[in-house]
Amino acid sequence: MPARTTHTVVAVVAAGATVAAALVGVNLLADEKGPANAAEVSAPAALTPGPAPAPAGWRWEVYGNVQVQVPADWDATLWAGMNDCGPRPEPKPVVRRPGGATIAMLQPCPTTPPKPLHIAPSVEFGEHERPGVIRYADGWTRETRAYDELQLTVTTGDDALRDRIFASAGVVESIDGNGCESAPALAGDGIRRPPSQGGLKSVGAIESISVCRYSTSGREQQKDAPPRSTPQRRLPQIALTRWPLQASSLIVGATATKLVQDLVAAPAGTGPTVTDPRFCGPDPGGEVIILRAHGSKHDQDVLVRYDGCKHNGTDDGSVLREFTPPAAKRIFQGVHTPTGHPNVLYQLLVGTPPPAI
Repeated sequence: MPARTTHTVVAVVAAGATVAAALVGVNLLADEKGPANAAEVSAPAALTPGPAPAPAGWRWEVYGNVQVQVPADWDATLWAGMNDCGPRPEPKPVVRRPGGATIAMLQPCPTTPPKPLHIAPSVEFGEHERPGVIRYADGWTRETRAYDELQLTVTTGDDALRDRIFASAGVVESIDGNGCESAPALAGDGIRRPPSQGGLKSVGAIESISVCRYSTSGREQQKDAPPRSTPQRRLPQIALTRWPLQASSLIVGATATKLVQDLVAAPAGTGPTVTDPRFCGPDPGGEVIILRAHGSKHDQDVLVRYDGCKHNGTDDGSVLREFTPPAAKRIFQGVHTPTGHPNVLYQLLVGTPPPAI
């Protein structure tokens, strides 16, 4: 357990996940204890403990059922795929995972590679990569290894760094290095509630919070897509349905305590609410965040929804509360930073959305 211490034809390719989280419930929300037809998820059976927290200067990165440690100051972003004409210079160290949107130019690859060929190292989670090693004239190496149904690619000019990253990589058996389950029942599609264990007010002193972001909607799987070889066009990467975990992180110290205070201080009920279905997803939403608060007395899961129209908010198994900007701004950071701001996220992270046209 963690420390208790995105020819001349232009095509837009969209894939992966828009970050979102949603609250259990239908319109019967007058009862702050939750709607009568919401299914409470049973408390999970004892799970195999996850690996130890990442050492100082490093962090765990997770996609699907694969996890790996990377330097803590590396950036993180989505990569939907586009023409792959060989390596592209990375302006700064980065971790990429399937998702987001990009413009695909349907035209031949240039005959001259970019210069410089490499600037900064990168780690990529992939779904259709071919395992192997490519060594470049500038001394850099791109190595891809398979982990279950996914692949992990490390590109760097530092062999020791590449070896250190791969040494930490592996398949998540039950809980990842940030304290998140790879496929919990609570992250399933439909209306669900966390186990009622007394709620956030009963957990005691907050030691850490696991932030676990999941896709709950079924997505097309490119099971028949061939592995990529270089050079050739890269297929859009679409999030796997079998492993819904999109990303995870761990909040500790005063930030974790303040997040719980923000959650508990929110008004009972649900929200933000969007009345025009053009500006929100179908209820109860296609993604969800589960916060696992690790307390001195016990742990408590909190379901967070913001991808639907009317059923957004938080649920700690005891009380339904509105999802408020203070809490949202503490959650949607780092690997959870959204690539866009749909209506509900705009309300939470920016302010009042501009008038609809």
